Amino acid sequence: MKRARLISTLIGVGILLASAAAGAAGTVQAGSAKSMFCSGCHGVDGNAPYPSARMAGQSTQRLGQSLMDFKTGRRFHPVMNILSVGLTQQDIDDMAMFYAAQKPLSLEHASLYWRLGGPDAINAAVDETIKLSKADPRLAGRLSGACAAKLKEQLCAATGGPCTYTGRDMKTAHAGLKITEAEFGAVAENLVKVLDAFKVPEKEKNELVGMIAPMKGVIVGQ
Repeated sequence: MKRARLISTLIGVGILLASAAAGAAGTVQAGSAKSMFCSGCHGVDGNAPYPSARMAGQSTQRLGQSLMDFKTGRRFHPVMNILSVGLTQQDIDDMAMFYAAQKPLSLEHASLYWRLGGPDAINAAVDETIKLSKADPRLAGRLSGACAAKLKEQLCAATGGPCTYTGRDMKTAHAGLKITEAEFGAVAENLVKVLDAFKVPEKEKNELVGMIAPMKGVIVGQ
């Protein structure tokens, strides 16, 4: 396989967690209809602060786990235990996707997706990282940016947003590319530069960058 083959997926390095890649398997549209029975307590968009916790903007993983815990009795609430008992896994996935897509009024329990700024900020970060990396002499023109849409989808899913990643896992995607540690580091460095330029808070930046290191082994040298 030629070295010149696309390495666009490198942008994700670990942002692109293999586990998060699977993401929630639901849809926002289906979740919108199924969430109606929750609106009395949580509000139509999940932003009602009383009598229950805000659900808007929480990660798909957290929302899904919470609903499953109520369903199975691992968590107790006199109303939620009753309402959740009839939920299927698909119902839970759909509702988690719907609430994850709602812009939260407060970022206190919000997903990294919203704490980074939501869809516009994440899409812009991917675009800018690709732009910077395409012009980076350390990458010798190996980056085309052709996978930008998949990268945005994967980053959205990995940070708890309302997306399901439909691409390949990182090891398969990078097989035969022989990506070096230097190239891996160059793209990661460009991502950090973009996050700094966008004035991403240190906590969120560290959380995002912390997703990168574990992926090095399935990207470099494949």
